Amino acid sequence: MNILLRSALLLLVLFSTTKSSIGQQSFRKFAIGIGGGLTDSHTDRSQSEGGYLASGTFDYFFTPYLNAGLELQGGTMSGFSENTQSGERYGFDGEFITLQFRGKVHAGEFFARPRRYKLVSDSFVSRALKGLYLGSGGGVVSVKSRAGSQTNYHNKELYLPAMAGIDLYLRQDSRLLLNLHYQTNFVLGDKIDGVAVPGSKNDVFSSLTIGFAYTFGKLSYL
Repeated sequence: MNILLRSALLLLVLFSTTKSSIGQQSFRKFAIGIGGGLTDSHTDRSQSEGGYLASGTFDYFFTPYLNAGLELQGGTMSGFSENTQSGERYGFDGEFITLQFRGKVHAGEFFARPRRYKLVSDSFVSRALKGLYLGSGGGVVSVKSRAGSQTNYHNKELYLPAMAGIDLYLRQDSRLLLNLHYQTNFVLGDKIDGVAVPGSKNDVFSSLTIGFAYTFGKLSYL
């Protein structure tokens, strides 16, 4: 009787420990987020006057540290160039919308993973290091811009994004994900500012944003 009682207690302890341990290794596969920040442009108008943007994201997580998704952005950008001899200034003001597919791989994907049933308690520093990421993808930008006093231009261009940043859970068991994100977009064209100078390089625009994402869906296990 004592042996049976001890065995039952031992199984109960093992089950509780295993359940807790697995929970520490779980993740949710979906996330929606919002963000906002500043934009910069590098076009034929050599001086950027910046702008702003707002964004919405939807991501699917293959693992806690490998995800892909869609991002919708909307904002403004502007710039100018100046004739040094006459002092005449040529500027543009643009409003843009982008839709991009992107994938991100975090540093945590390359860390040694603990065994399935080992209890893990990550420190803030550890979570921050594992949350560092690089990413890329492809997108299309639609820009309505006015170059000086000229008529409005409406241009659509494809671009390739290069991104880096950090995704950080405020607590280990939190569903809320803080994101700090920098992105440079290499446009496959030369008219997001409404003008194209023969022999000039393709346009580039970039952004620095901060945002939050909420993870949802059933728990998945490593």
